[in-house]
Amino acid sequence: MFSYDFFLSRRGSVGDVAREVADVLAERGYKVLVQDYDFRLGDSVIDRMHDGVKNARDLIVLLTRDYEQSAFCRKEFTSFEAQRLSSSEERHMIILRCDDVQPEGLFADVIYQDLVGVQDREERKQRIIAAAERQTLAAPSPTRSFLAVPPRIPCFTGRDDQLDRLDAILTHEKPAVVTQAVGRVAVQGMGGVGKTSLAIEYAYRYRNLYAGVCWCPAETRASLIDALAGLGVALGQSRADQSDPEKVAKEALACLALQRAPWLLVYDNVASPSEIVELLPSAGARVLITSRFFDWTGLADEVGLATLVPDEAAAFLQSRAGREDATGARALAGALGYLPLALDHAAAYCKRTQMDFAEYAAKATNLISTVPRDATYPQSIAATFDLAISEVEARCSAAELMVGFLSYCAPVRIPIYFLQTLPDKEEAIAALAELSLIRHDPFQDGTPAVTIHRLVQAVARRRTEAKGAAETTMERVKEGLSMLPPPRERVGLFGALRDIIPHLRPLPHQRVLWRYQFEHLTKKFTDNADKLDHAAEKLGAAGHPDKAKTAREKAAELREKAARLSKIKFGSS
Repeated sequence: MFSYDFFLSRRGSVGDVAREVADVLAERGYKVLVQDYDFRLGDSVIDRMHDGVKNARDLIVLLTRDYEQSAFCRKEFTSFEAQRLSSSEERHMIILRCDDVQPEGLFADVIYQDLVGVQDREERKQRIIAAAERQTLAAPSPTRSFLAVPPRIPCFTGRDDQLDRLDAILTHEKPAVVTQAVGRVAVQGMGGVGKTSLAIEYAYRYRNLYAGVCWCPAETRASLIDALAGLGVALGQSRADQSDPEKVAKEALACLALQRAPWLLVYDNVASPSEIVELLPSAGARVLITSRFFDWTGLADEVGLATLVPDEAAAFLQSRAGREDATGARALAGALGYLPLALDHAAAYCKRTQMDFAEYAAKATNLISTVPRDATYPQSIAATFDLAISEVEARCSAAELMVGFLSYCAPVRIPIYFLQTLPDKEEAIAALAELSLIRHDPFQDGTPAVTIHRLVQAVARRRTEAKGAAETTMERVKEGLSMLPPPRERVGLFGALRDIIPHLRPLPHQRVLWRYQFEHLTKKFTDNADKLDHAAEKLGAAGHPDKAKTAREKAAELREKAARLSKIKFGSS
């Protein structure tokens, strides 16, 4: 139930029109929130804006030439659009055109009426009422492509400043990087801080500003090329050699320059600028990059992302877990360092097991104290994932093999057919997905696949290695990567390309597996060398110098082998 029927958003130049609109609608029996009447001296403008956006059914924008130049106005209509898209209630944005300016972007296809040049008071009144009753002069809404964008996160919380900054860089300001021909922005931050979640929310909240949105997993070059080739199919371009996916991808980027309105391309989880510099559009698009890499100078504007502030972290926990426990949520958020990925998994665990926030915080604190100092991920991540993996293994024994298998793959889409040799595959996938350890993420051609966060993989690998199961698990992965994709009917102009791409999908996973095999062997050589050095010390102390010398020579030989293996480089695929 809404407190108001309408909230009027405007610049100060049309104060008289705002009063006119409010009077007409009030006479009609509507409840209207207007700055002139309802924002009292001493009120917080931001608080009243928040009240209007949240508690008014519809937003009426009095559109003038300078409307979008106001940060407050942009905040009002973009926040309302975000609320509208996530609401189960029917809500609308309505435009009353007060200057001779064409509605564009989010305004292009919404309800609108025209007051420009209309002097007759009765005619103006009828147009205001027509707008309020959703009679529009707007053209039918155009079809907008939304390619491979992950599902919106229902409990997304906070990050308003960062979303506003992305909006400003990509759609409102000239690029700060003077060498850019198109707007590009890189969202930077450590693993688990919520870079991908922010990009997903931006894509949904601002989708109507773009002709289309294409989500491109960019952990590896192969996955980025695959996504861009899919974009080429969507754009209907056909001037490429179908047997060469990279050529198809570059043709798709060139085709963007011919589009009437810009696209948004999201390059998710880029390792470094050098990985994508040859795969960026020269025109016709805006590019949103997420990356742990720290320096994008000369290629993109930068937006840093830190952990959530305490109040946002506590609010997220309560929303995600579906309960009200502010005290417990604050304690748990603090224990996990306010890291979004850790908070998400903790809330999923508490919801699934009905555990109190305080009890989970105590368990997590104990686990954090046992995390190895050389771990390559935050301690809060180790604690939350250890609890989640232990819980899922207790409920489904096949899940232990499954998460171990997935931990030795590349952190990109993993086709389900790789998992054919694992027992109780469907049950294990369902159990892991329930606790948010994996996510269903099919390829654009419909091939079922899952994704797993690299930090979940790191914790799962540590557990697998601690159980002495690393070698057998890697053998299972090697067998899985040899599985052929299921046959299917070849259709369409790009049938040949779509037949080739599935056979390329094992390549990034194979490269990652080789790296882990070499790392495992290197560690094995080093551990055995340490044991031989320790034995040599004991043999020397016991009066066996010759045996001690032999042990030291064998240890040196193993260390030399380990050093040679460690020099082998595995770049991105």
